[in-house]
Amino acid sequence: MMTSVRTLWVAVAVLTTLWLAGCDHYVCGTTFGNSSCTSSGNGLTQGNGGTPTSAAFVYAVDEGTNGAANGTIDGYALDTTALTFGPISSYTAPTVPVNNGGTGMAVAQGIYLYAAFGSVNQIFGWTITSSGALTSLAGSPFSSAAAGGYIGGVGQDNMIVNPAGTLLFISDAVTSSVSVYSIASGGGLASVGNFACPTGFTPMNMTTDGLGKYLYVVDGTDSTHQGHGIAAFSIGSTGALSPVAGSPFTTTGYNMWQVKGEPTGKFLIGTSGSTVAYGVPDDPNLYVFGITQSGTGAGGLTQVTTQATNNSPFSIAVQSNTNGNLIYAFGFNDTATGFNPIEGFAISSTGALTPASGEPFGFGEGSWGQFDQSGRLLFSYASFVNAGTGVVTTQISPLTVGSGGTLSQPVSSTTLVTPGFWAVADAP
Repeated sequence: MMTSVRTLWVAVAVLTTLWLAGCDHYVCGTTFGNSSCTSSGNGLTQGNGGTPTSAAFVYAVDEGTNGAANGTIDGYALDTTALTFGPISSYTAPTVPVNNGGTGMAVAQGIYLYAAFGSVNQIFGWTITSSGALTSLAGSPFSSAAAGGYIGGVGQDNMIVNPAGTLLFISDAVTSSVSVYSIASGGGLASVGNFACPTGFTPMNMTTDGLGKYLYVVDGTDSTHQGHGIAAFSIGSTGALSPVAGSPFTTTGYNMWQVKGEPTGKFLIGTSGSTVAYGVPDDPNLYVFGITQSGTGAGGLTQVTTQATNNSPFSIAVQSNTNGNLIYAFGFNDTATGFNPIEGFAISSTGALTPASGEPFGFGEGSWGQFDQSGRLLFSYASFVNAGTGVVTTQISPLTVGSGGTLSQPVSSTTLVTPGFWAVADAP
């Protein structure tokens, strides 16, 4: 694996002393193993916009550690009728590079799955079938034009797609640039180009606004999990990037580690990511930035409000469709011995954040969350390192989003073979 600017799954590396014993809060929250702890409610009978009627799939890079030699993309199915979450039946796992957790993973248009691997300078792509099986895309794996022999930055969002699923972006921390690929109707990738970030930027986590008009790239330092500014680009009709007037935004208050767009395209929500677990003071706040909608400064950012949180958010997940407008925060506790409760907020038309019903939530805790495409399901990722054996145990917990943003966990967590990048897709 590459070092320095591209460390794999930062959400895992910090927990080098986290024990797997007992049934205390963080173990209960993730329904660890055969824990006797319980979750609340049967949320699959509710949700924003109705009951989910089809299964969701989770795909994860199996890097071939923990004694395994797989080097595959493992698949898991959430059955909303039987209330089960586990390996996809009769699934044949496609082969990927061994001992590499990947550069990133993303789903486009709900049916195409992409995983990038810097060790081979390639992007692998598959079509997701109705059964959850993966069929390799024509031309896959696709070569990357990124320099330095590998692709990608560092973080949960260093490979993303636009809301329409027609463009794929990868941040390249080595060349200080963003590589853009167009996604054809059959899922194939074609390079649009490699676009330079501002001088001195180390691009890491990215997001688009909710309408897919602008791309925002965080300048970050992996070792401290800190951001130093945000570069903004206008996305052209072909996917080409051009700097927004006033970019980069680097004054006090723009030092975000992760930002996310919300569905209306009016706001970005951010976290500085500051946490004692990474050796820096906690910052128990979420930040809201307004996006200039028109004029010469279109795409620019203005600070709107700050929302206090109970704990310092390590990462955030934001609903990206019209089923809702909710933000959930995930993070480690200060002693790096577990995870903080998930905190949830609704965002108003003015950018104000208000706590979601029932938050904070004492189950399903983790360091990283992703929504399915419907916005009704939220999946939480948690990795534990046994200090005695060094074995890493990684679990994903399915959570259902109910009225007012309340969460419930009606199905037990599932354990991945190894840590690594992952992505969620609704059944086609």
